[in-house]
Amino acid sequence: MPTFKSLARFAAPIAAVVAICAPLHATAQAFPTKPIRWIVPFTAGGPADIIARAMQPKLQENLGQPVIIDNRAGANSNIGHDFVAKAAPDGYTILYVVPNVVTNTLLFRNMVDPIKELAPVIQMTSQSYILLTNPNFPAKTVPEIIEAAKKGGVNCASGGGLPGFGCEWFKSATKADFTHVQYKGNAPALNDLMGGQVNVMIDLFNTALPQVKAGRVRPIALTAPRRGNPLPELPVIAETLPGFVLQGWHGVMAPPATPAPIVERINQAMRAALADPDVAKRITDSYIEVTPSSAAEFGRVLKEDVAKYTRITQDAGIKPE
Repeated sequence: MPTFKSLARFAAPIAAVVAICAPLHATAQAFPTKPIRWIVPFTAGGPADIIARAMQPKLQENLGQPVIIDNRAGANSNIGHDFVAKAAPDGYTILYVVPNVVTNTLLFRNMVDPIKELAPVIQMTSQSYILLTNPNFPAKTVPEIIEAAKKGGVNCASGGGLPGFGCEWFKSATKADFTHVQYKGNAPALNDLMGGQVNVMIDLFNTALPQVKAGRVRPIALTAPRRGNPLPELPVIAETLPGFVLQGWHGVMAPPATPAPIVERINQAMRAALADPDVAKRITDSYIEVTPSSAAEFGRVLKEDVAKYTRITQDAGIKPE
């Protein structure tokens, strides 16, 4: 039978753990007690800003405190990323992120490392891209485009960002002679595709779909893992090139070392805001899916994207500027 002394030996470390955990639990229970600043590292009026402001009223309602949207654009979003990475890890400063929080580190020097210098909170959305051709381009399927490129003279246009990585990946995955033509933005690339100056393009749904419906460009395939809206009849590139999945997303991150209970509190408030029918509709009207995740699930997506885009840049011989 255990003695009082032997029980005391076990009680001491248990008491120490309780003493450490109790303040964290109390902090999470009380959080938030003041306004939260949501850093959006893009200019007002853009897609990220629109989603943040659509969510803001419900988020404030769920958290019981004001949520202040602070647009801090510049340096490929790194001004906002750096601000949050250096903020106090108390949940009162959070960051709106898109995949450039990952790709920045591969394209530019001195960028915030999303794995080491930020903490995942939630992935809010997912978004497929679309492979397009000029209507007069003879190839009408992914295999036909690959065959044409192997004969030479086929270019793949992008406005940069993930579509740019998509063109480079398409080139390396097919071992075909694609020339990647990168524009400063989607609009000029799409204009040149319609004009016949380029043959193939990877673009966003929301900019491409009006031109698809007008017959000015031809939709070929989606970059999602499986077929779906708004063009369910289209195949996905992965049907021809297994594993070729290129998806955008919108998410939220926090300073590193933000306590897990506070991260969970923000995650649940974000989920509740995204579940509101009016908020969800404003997002899905732009052909973006609402796909809320746990913090751990978002952390896995970030690590998978780092591995994927690192491989693409290495295959393409891209060095950070």
